[in-house]
Amino acid sequence: AKCRHQWLIEFAREPADLHEFARLLDEHLQELNSDYEAKRYKDITLQHLEIIKARTGLFNDWLKAKGKLGGQHKVPRLSNSRDIIDQLLKMNG
Repeated sequence: AKCRHQWLIEFAREPADLHEFARLLDEHLQELNSDYEAKRYKDITLQHLEIIKARTGLFNDWLKAKGKLGGQHKVPRLSNSRDIIDQLLKMNG
């Protein structure tokens, strides 16, 4: 089964066209990262990335639920495991 990058983004200002935003992000990632570009070539290894809109406050709510709101705690940006994203998606509704 082919994989894809899944992005959960809490926008300060949502783009007018989310599909165009995703297309431009994917294009830019390919320009910056030759490995990503090779995996995206004709969708052979990676399919087009997926963007999911996070509700306002989702990441703070997740940190609060984990007892990590404030200080130097941050939501991890990348993970090969689905544990965190699945928790966030469930909280996102």
